[in-house]
Amino acid sequence: MSDYLDMLASFGVSGAHPGGMGLTKAVLAKADIDPELPILDAGCGTGQTAAYLSHLQFPVSALDSDAVMIDKAIKRFEKERLSIPAFHAYIEEMPFQNESFACVLTESVLSFTQLGSALKEIRRVLRPGGMLIGIEVSLANGELTDEEKKEIMDFYGFTRLYDQKDWVRTLRKEGFSQVEIIPAILEDIADLEEAAAEMDLSPDISEKAYQTMEQHELLLAKYQQSLDHIIFICRL
Repeated sequence: MSDYLDMLASFGVSGAHPGGMGLTKAVLAKADIDPELPILDAGCGTGQTAAYLSHLQFPVSALDSDAVMIDKAIKRFEKERLSIPAFHAYIEEMPFQNESFACVLTESVLSFTQLGSALKEIRRVLRPGGMLIGIEVSLANGELTDEEKKEIMDFYGFTRLYDQKDWVRTLRKEGFSQVEIIPAILEDIADLEEAAAEMDLSPDISEKAYQTMEQHELLLAKYQQSLDHIIFICRL
C-alpha cells in the first residue's frame, strides 16, 4: 500500500475525489438506482457514501481493503445506528456469491487496483443488467512525459493512469457494453456544495503522514492542468 493511501487512512479522509460528497450525491441521483435492489460501496473508505445510502433506505454493503478505513466505517455505522454489512477485503477477491448486487459503486478506487482483475470481479458479483458507477482519476491531456506519469503513479500507488478514451476502451473490453460518461455540467453543480473532505483522525498520526499530505498538495498544484477525473455509469 502506498504512503498516500496510508495517509488517507490515518486522517480518515472521506470523499477524497474532487467534488466530494456533493458530487457523489449528484451522480447517484443521475444514476437513478432502484432503492429496493442491493448496492455495494466497493472501496468504501470511512463509510460516508454507504451511510448516506443507508439513510435513504438503500440495502447497501461496504467493502474496503484497508483495515483502518473499514474499522472507521464500522464505527461510523454503529454511531449512526445503521445496519450495514462491512467487509475487509480486496476488490479483486470479494467474499460475495455470483450476482449478489444490482449496483457497484467505486469512488477513486479502481486506479489503485489490478484493474482487469477488479473489473472481472465486479462483473462476477453484478446481476445481469447490473450497473457500475465510477468516479475515478483521469488524465486531462496527453502532454505528460513518461517521467511525470511515473512520479504521479509512484506517489499515489496507481496501477494505471488512463485518459477518458482508455477508461471507456477498458470498460467495454471487460464486458460493460453500455458506458455513459457524465458531463462536466453535473460536476459544476455538485462542486457548489460539500466539496470539503470530512476527516476522522486517528489518535496517533505519524510525521510521515503529514509529510505525505504536504507532498500531495504540491503534486496537485503541479499537475492541476493535467489530472482530472472521469465519471461513468455503465451496465453489463
